[in-house]
Amino acid sequence: MHRKSVFTVALFWGVASLGTLGIALGATAEAKQSESANLQLGETGNSGVSGTAALRDVEGGVEATLDVQGLPEEGVEHINHFHEGGTCADVEDGENVPVTIPLDPISANEDGTGSATTVIENVTLGQLFDRTQQRIILVHDEAYEGEGVPPAISCTDVDAA
Repeated sequence: MHRKSVFTVALFWGVASLGTLGIALGATAEAKQSESANLQLGETGNSGVSGTAALRDVEGGVEATLDVQGLPEEGVEHINHFHEGGTCADVEDGENVPVTIPLDPISANEDGTGSATTVIENVTLGQLFDRTQQRIILVHDEAYEGEGVPPAISCTDVDAA
């Protein structure tokens, strides 16, 4: 059954001021339900890496597209995940925020950009923005064999609104 409205939620995370957050809502009649969110990835640990995380409901799940710039080395894969139980500020303070949903890795291009799109199955955008748990998306530095999870280089708070 189709609802006759489109809801678009755009969230912007201010890198300079972690508390800056704006919300834009829009509705259109005679269209089936479709929800989306655009989040700003800010640099973590003075990495110089930033970008966007575009999330949208799709058939069977949520499509997450991460676009980043400022990656330091061409060809390096950067793992990224949804983490639950903390904020980007917690990560900056050195706290370990557990991984809950792995996303496809981002490979760095020659110009320092990279992107990856993952469909997270059997979840909705509403569930990812459920305020009963704090969630973040982290992009990690290069992984080295024999070492644990690499440090975060870019982050966004998912449900800070």
